[in-house]
Amino acid sequence: MKRTCLLAALLLLVAGVTYAQKYAFVNTETVFKAIPEYNRVIEQLDEQARQQQQEIDADYAQIAEMYDRYQYQKDNLSESGRKQVEDNIIRLEKAAGEKQKRYFGPEGELMKKRLELLKPIQDRVFGRLDALAQSRGYDMVVDISNNPSVVYYNKSLDLSRELMQALGIRE
Repeated sequence: MKRTCLLAALLLLVAGVTYAQKYAFVNTETVFKAIPEYNRVIEQLDEQARQQQQEIDADYAQIAEMYDRYQYQKDNLSESGRKQVEDNIIRLEKAAGEKQKRYFGPEGELMKKRLELLKPIQDRVFGRLDALAQSRGYDMVVDISNNPSVVYYNKSLDLSRELMQALGIRE
């Protein structure tokens, strides 16, 4: 009996605490895509990535052509000639891989540029979201843009439109 009463009291307490939390949802993907400046930055980054990828593709095409020529001629080359061509191909492959890492790696040029250009926009959006959430007394705001674990939410709890209005964005 004591155990049942204790369990019931504990359940009521947990339910009361859970019920007392105020939360909302936001779709940051929708918000960011509604910001013209964000879209311009994304286009600029995409163009930079395309150009850099073309460079890398050209390097690998040159290496493939070199390798094909080597395969065709290797029987006519001396041992030292084969070694020289093989070393050159390996050196070019390594250089192309390093260039790819320098452009696209986690510490690469594209990531640095992305952080440099997008961080001010993100800071502005998240700052306004924080102010909106605090002014409304929300304990938690969940981003539903890339969250596959949210299977249902009440649209009346979505702050996306209010956030866009706070940022001065017209839909």
